[in-house]
Formats: sequence, structure tokens, C-alpha cells
Amino acid sequence: MHLVLFVIYQNQKKKILNIKCNYFKNSVDAIGCINDLDNKGYSDIFQLKEEYKENFLNHIYECKNLDLKKLNYSTIDVIKNKNENLDDYFVRLKKMKISRVTGHLDLKNQNELKNFLTSKEILNIVQSYLNTNSVSINAAFFISNPLEISKETKYQNAQYFHWDNDFRKFLKLYIYLNDVDEYSGPHVFVKNTHKQKNRNHKLCRLYSDNQIYEKYSESNIVKFTGDSGSTFFVDSYGIHKAEVPTKKSRILLNVHFGVGKIMYTKGDISINL
Repeated sequence: MHLVLFVIYQNQKKKILNIKCNYFKNSVDAIGCINDLDNKGYSDIFQLKEEYKENFLNHIYECKNLDLKKLNYSTIDVIKNKNENLDDYFVRLKKMKISRVTGHLDLKNQNELKNFLTSKEILNIVQSYLNTNSVSINAAFFISNPLEISKETKYQNAQYFHWDNDFRKFLKLYIYLNDVDEYSGPHVFVKNTHKQKNRNHKLCRLYSDNQIYEKYSESNIVKFTGDSGSTFFVDSYGIHKAEVPTKKSRILLNVHFGVGKIMYTKGDISINL
């Protein structure tokens, strides 16, 4: 893997370094990002510009492709009302005892989210890390609320440690769309497990906190907190989970970039690079 990346760096270094960063507040060191993904399994956090964050939130508010299988409500009951601000929306969902809302976003029609995910800033990192000329993209959102939930619900919400195997090789992009601290259900990743897992964790299943914390040092378990607009890449073949929120709600975008043409929803896209 290191040799492959070295060759890619040499062939694409000038191309990557010359990318103008339109979407983030600060410059993105693409080569450093790829190197971090390869070595640790995750990137630094980049800060999305405010106008794009608001646009992505509006895209979520308009989404009607919700997963309602575990909810006893209709789509119109669950989506955000136009007269609600985000905090009011969270409060209403909590009153309805809804711990989690998720939906899939349409990338086939032209919109700002699609432009972002297929921009040079993003695809240069994706192509270089995945070493592919063809990628599938799936975009979903997740809203998590601080409610008491059963172990079964926590299991259904994938709020136990696990690792993914959706594609032969893949990459995830997370975008926090509100402030996320340790009480908001931050993303948690076990450093280096995208390359090497303890032999007890090589089955693709869910694991309790105790099963993970007893095998990996505390310094290798990374919690991603940050202001609204915080954006980061993760190789989710590594062990990870979303913490259950304890005091505050969380809303985020979760984007899959996978090698090959695998379509999970009607809004997914596959592109040649």
C-alpha cells in the first residue's frame, strides 16, 4: 500500500497541490490527508464554509426518502417544518421519542451537495486513496437524539463498535452540521484497525465497549468532536461507532465512496474519474 501511494504521490503531487480550495475555510493538505488515512485510518478535521453547510442542511430538510421502518410516524410527521429552527426540530423529535432519523439524499439531480462530492478537492483524495478510476457515491444523513434507548435499539442504530465491508475498498466522509462535543454522540474510531485488528475482532459484527477497550489502548481510541461544519475522512474498514448522545442532539452527513459500481439507493451515483 505504501509503495502504491508513493507512486500516486509522484504522479499526482503537482495536480493535488494546485487545487484551489473552494469549499473549506482553510487550505487542505491533500497529500497529508491521504498519508494520514493510510497510516492512521482517518484524516484531520477540515472546516466547511458556512454557506455550504447551510445549503447541505436545506438539502436534508427537503429530503423525503427517510428510513421509517423503525418509526411509527409518517414522513410528513418526521421532516423538519419550515417554521422550525434546528433546535426546535430536535426538541420536537425528542418529544416524539425518536432517537434517530436517517435518510438517503439524491445525487442524481444537480445540486450543491453533488457538486461538492464530485469536486476536485474531494475526488483527488478519493481517487488517490482508493487507487481507482471508478467510484460509487452514496450520501445519507443521520440525526441522533439524547434519549434513553434499549440495547436492541442501540444495536439497530449501529451504536456499538463495528467495521464495514460494503465495498472491496471504500472511504467515508463525515460532515457535522451542528456543534458536536463529547455529549452529542461523536464519531469514535480505533486508530490503525483499518490495517490490523485484534484477532477477536475480525468478524464483521457488533462489539461492546468492553470488548474493544480491553484490547486497544486509550490513546488509540479517537473521538471526533468539533464545531458545525467539521469535515473528516475515515477508512471505515477500521473499527468505529457513533456514541449515543447523552445531552445534545447531532446531525451529520455520512458519505460512502466505494470502488466499483454498487448502488444502494436510487439517488446513488457512479462516476468515472
